[in-house]
Amino acid sequence: MEKHQKFTILGVIFLVLTFLINYYHQETHPGDGFNYAYVTGIIMLVAFSISFVMFTKNQL
Repeated sequence: MEKHQKFTILGVIFLVLTFLINYYHQETHPGDGFNYAYVTGIIMLVAFSISFVMFTKNQL
């Protein structure tokens, strides 16, 4: 398995975590405080970005 595929899988895991954390926050603490789904969302975007850059670099 190539490195960019590992980053894609990591991004998908963080995508699922983001949805789960956001759902929990909206159900339990609506409109209250900091939503930690932002943290996992940013990590997800970084993982997908790294994967994209690595994939396109290898394809050129």
